Amino acid sequence: MSPDWHLITFDVYTALFDVEGSLVPLVKETLGAGPEALALVRLWRSKQLEYALISNSLQLGRVSFITATRRALDYALGRAGLAASAAAEVTTDTRDEWVQAWNHLRPWPEAEQVLAAVRERGYRIGALSNGDEAMLRAVLSGLATPFDDIFASDQAGYYKPHPAMYALPTRARGIAPDQLLHVAGSATDVLGARSAGLTCAWSNRQRDRVLDPACQANYEFADLTGLLGLLER
Repeated sequence: MSPDWHLITFDVYTALFDVEGSLVPLVKETLGAGPEALALVRLWRSKQLEYALISNSLQLGRVSFITATRRALDYALGRAGLAASAAAEVTTDTRDEWVQAWNHLRPWPEAEQVLAAVRERGYRIGALSNGDEAMLRAVLSGLATPFDDIFASDQAGYYKPHPAMYALPTRARGIAPDQLLHVAGSATDVLGARSAGLTCAWSNRQRDRVLDPACQANYEFADLTGLLGLLER
């Protein structure tokens, strides 16, 4: 018998969408087929997340996710050591195109099927993610399954793993933390969700580990298909 969860939320940029698989081909169009594109995208993503954590810590007001994305890209390009000819190709228009690509990411292969199946089982579904609300609405519009709720970091004023993020759905829906299942895509998201008292299922594609052993995910799968087995219990 399935647990009585009133809402299932999904991390967007890691659990539902393939950031590297979406951005690396785009970057390769400019930089060529060498290893530079993958390295650049990984540094870009790393610095984007780092900037979000810095924004939480400085307490000077939340830096928007679109701003964090653009500044992280500028940082990555400045550190990439590209050849002069390649660097010249990364114009302002190209940078704008790469940043806007976050609104059109490619979902993981099983994401559409899993979301549709969760909806068919009668669950309310929501997005709980670090993006600005406008960015989340844009990228989610590419999915066939509509979301009931979108909980974005600009609504909380903080980024994950700040507890204000994980309080958004429970406060909005008037439910207890144990009535929510959050599907995380990263170790940091797991830590934040569990620290906030939420039940957490981890789509752990990278076979990662959480830093704090007291904050393990309640359930862990190799990809999103594992969620369906959980909902059949």
